[in-house]
Amino acid sequence: MARIIILNGVSSAGKSSLARAIQGKADRTFLHIEMDAFISFLPNGHEFRPEWFEVQKIPGERSPLPRIINGPRGEALLSVMRQFVFNAADRRLDMIVDEVCHAREVRDYRDGLVNHDLTVVKVHAPLDVVAAREKARGNRLIGLGQEQSTHLHDGIDYDEVIDTSSGSARELAAQLLSRIAT
Repeated sequence: MARIIILNGVSSAGKSSLARAIQGKADRTFLHIEMDAFISFLPNGHEFRPEWFEVQKIPGERSPLPRIINGPRGEALLSVMRQFVFNAADRRLDMIVDEVCHAREVRDYRDGLVNHDLTVVKVHAPLDVVAAREKARGNRLIGLGQEQSTHLHDGIDYDEVIDTSSGSARELAAQLLSRIAT
């Protein structure tokens, strides 16, 4: 049986930093499976084509916000990523999955990993913190975290919730690992 931790949250919520901290604190070896890594398989400039991950602008309070719509090729790519997670788990590889997914995909993870030790974690931070991280990173669509926050977590029952603004990644990783007893 594999140990799988799904970190789900909006862009710039702190999932990757938390995943790396979990890897550093855990007594077992976790692979870090990043959605962004799978998207990076695409040639530069192709990721935002409509067939992959189309960026639309939607009305926001102060200015338009970006919304990413998965095109058919993007859906196929993310499906391959999830199948990789299922196959790796069946080979008893422990993983931290760093994702931006909705209720349907979380149900797919729960169904596909039913024979494994799975924890689904909501990773979030206040929107002003997310916005500051987007700007500081320099490679994010500004406002994406805010747009995703309006719908991403709808209909998802989480096993754990972590506010990444409440402590360092190392502290939060230690807290999570103590609660889920890896």
